[in-house]
Amino acid sequence: MPEARYFKKAVEPLQVSVWKSERRPSGRRVAKCSGLRAQAGGCDMKLAENIYFYPEDPSCDGAVLNAGAVVIDGAQKLIIDPGSEKRLPFLVKRMTADGLDPATLDLALFTHSHPDHLGAGRALRDTFGVAPAMHRLETDFLTGTGFGFNRRSFAREDFTVLEEGEFRFGGHRFHLYLTPGHSPGGLTLHWPEAKLLVVGDVYFQGTFGATDLPGGSEPEMFRTLEKLEKLEDVELVLCGHGPAIAGREAIEENYRVLAREVAMKKAGTWPGYSDLF
Repeated sequence: MPEARYFKKAVEPLQVSVWKSERRPSGRRVAKCSGLRAQAGGCDMKLAENIYFYPEDPSCDGAVLNAGAVVIDGAQKLIIDPGSEKRLPFLVKRMTADGLDPATLDLALFTHSHPDHLGAGRALRDTFGVAPAMHRLETDFLTGTGFGFNRRSFAREDFTVLEEGEFRFGGHRFHLYLTPGHSPGGLTLHWPEAKLLVVGDVYFQGTFGATDLPGGSEPEMFRTLEKLEKLEDVELVLCGHGPAIAGREAIEENYRVLAREVAMKKAGTWPGYSDLF
């Protein structure tokens, strides 16, 4: 599949950075960082009170492994999926520009253990004292039969072990959902009060996460998508890659697109990415 790159535009009313692919005449997809925040010299943003989103943007930092990071402020500060180790200096710079001190972070929640999400975890722990947290099944996967890229960074006992259910942190009340399919112990965070859903690599705008990686499962992914679609009090979805999905109408339309892909894959009529580009 051709290299994917994105450009940025503003979406009302949240002025969320949304990513769209652009293809040059050469056929190569390229990155452009433009829009409201580009003049400020960065791709960081405060979406709402206590919610910061640092989206994947190769045009800004050039990191090979990368993912969108989320910071939730409060009495204790939570960071979700800080990305690859290579990305961390750029993330720290963006956070600092927003008045966030990485040394005040208390917990790093990882939606799953792939290196583009977990890779910065050890540096965050060793440099800033940020405790890592992940679902029990994902810690077992990481330290057992998982990818292997991050095994030397963490032992099972290094993690605060999370389970599905209510999760109170920093004066906020969240709900964690076990969402396998992309990885066996994947977690999704729902903050009903803020109508926020952080899905990691479960799905993105227009497609869902890969299920053919170690620990992935297409049937599990289909069940996970059904589970998340039923959630109420969601008006902003932050994905591990690509755009934020803002507004109930956009979220529901995205689920309709995902449902069509699920139906085609179940029927064996999905063309595959190599046939789409």
